Amino acid sequence: MVDTTAVPDLPLNMRTSLPHSPITDTLLTVLDVLDTQVLILDQESYIRFFNKPYFDAYWKQFRRAGVSPANILGLPLSKLTGGQREWELLQHTMKSGKVLQKFYFQDDDSHYSGLSDLIPIVTDTFAGIMVIQQEHEKLRELSRQINHYKNLTAQFREKLDSKGSLPPRFQQIVGTSAPFLKVLRVGAQVAASSGSVCILGESGTGKEVFAEAIHYSSAYAQGPLVKVNCAAIPESLMESELFGYEKGAFTGANLNGNPGKFELANNGTLFLDEVGEMPPSMQVKLLRALQEKEITRVGGRKPIKLNFRLITATNRNLEEMVKEGTFREDLYYRICIIPLHLPPLRERRSDIPLLAREFISSLDMPQWKERRFTEEVMEHFMNYNWPGNIRELKNCVERMAILCPEEEIGEEYLPAAVVKSAQVLPGASVTPDLSQYKLHDILDKVEYDAIRSVLSLTGGNKAKAIEILGISKRSFYLKLDKYGLR
Repeated sequence: MVDTTAVPDLPLNMRTSLPHSPITDTLLTVLDVLDTQVLILDQESYIRFFNKPYFDAYWKQFRRAGVSPANILGLPLSKLTGGQREWELLQHTMKSGKVLQKFYFQDDDSHYSGLSDLIPIVTDTFAGIMVIQQEHEKLRELSRQINHYKNLTAQFREKLDSKGSLPPRFQQIVGTSAPFLKVLRVGAQVAASSGSVCILGESGTGKEVFAEAIHYSSAYAQGPLVKVNCAAIPESLMESELFGYEKGAFTGANLNGNPGKFELANNGTLFLDEVGEMPPSMQVKLLRALQEKEITRVGGRKPIKLNFRLITATNRNLEEMVKEGTFREDLYYRICIIPLHLPPLRERRSDIPLLAREFISSLDMPQWKERRFTEEVMEHFMNYNWPGNIRELKNCVERMAILCPEEEIGEEYLPAAVVKSAQVLPGASVTPDLSQYKLHDILDKVEYDAIRSVLSLTGGNKAKAIEILGISKRSFYLKLDKYGLR
């Protein structure tokens, strides 16, 4: 039978036995209006304060344990939970005096399973610990991400030395050179998290293609992918484009108002291309929207809570822009949690023949699909520097296919820029550098990235990381030493 009994309204003075002082009373008032569950224990783990969200979440459990609301204060936590590991951890944190963030509780005998921040408190009149528990919605999101990551790492273990180990959308991206396989694998690992990704690389390296692969390989794949080119939006319209506007917000506004790109990306992915072009006036507003995961429409008053994954891209050097003061440092660290560097085409020359054939076969005219390039043309392709990268190569292939009436496309149809500027670069070779294909080095890189990503995902909880990675404790710590991750 479902218990429909309403939660009792327990006033603050019945939820604290801490010594009174102006500072303490103000602090408790603030803690009481938070959405997060907060519990304060003394040095012996007796309950001395609990805020309303904590009581709302656990009052039924107190009742099942035969504890009335009036008797919660002064109750030893161990009497309620029986969680020995939880009690020992609280004692250790109080003795060490160090804050423990994002610790993952998961004991069969504990009343609580999830992330907590443990904060020691020492004043003239009280010594104890504050326990701040993450919201249930955040815990469900973390669980979803961990399960998704488990599935993805299982795929990695099958074939780490080929694209067959990657999610389908990453397998479809053309390229098999060692530098490109490395970034493909990193991109697939990144897709498993919900962290903000910044795709860096020269113009034409395929940043949008990678953004699509990350979205459709992530836990947000069922939601929308909303793309925004920041360089194409006038500064005066950028706020209304991103955040939307209410009816009558400005002259010429839609009578019914209009949702912005952030709202359209709810439960999906927002891709901000050319984010380095965002004007300073919008950077601070973007930062707030990302920190709070909420926006307010232009002309509106009601904040709108959102859930989305952010991917940004730029061909500019954001670190240099931060030093120059043209890009906010706090925004840089917010959007660039996971940087993904795409190599230029000149650093993955062995992929040029694959890309050229792919562009020929994808042309709209069926009679062009069997066309091929002469060896001389391919040699020019391999030796040219490709400042426009993949985009320039595709343009070149399509132009030559249109102009050439024969099945075999010769060098007379090459653009003048390719013929004039093509040079064999120092250290470049038509044949790939086989030293880049050392399997041991590739495996080490993937293993290092996987362990680092899982540790980040679990907030540094090594026990949880061992469980996700599916390796022994001894093997895990040996690898931490090997890669300097302790």
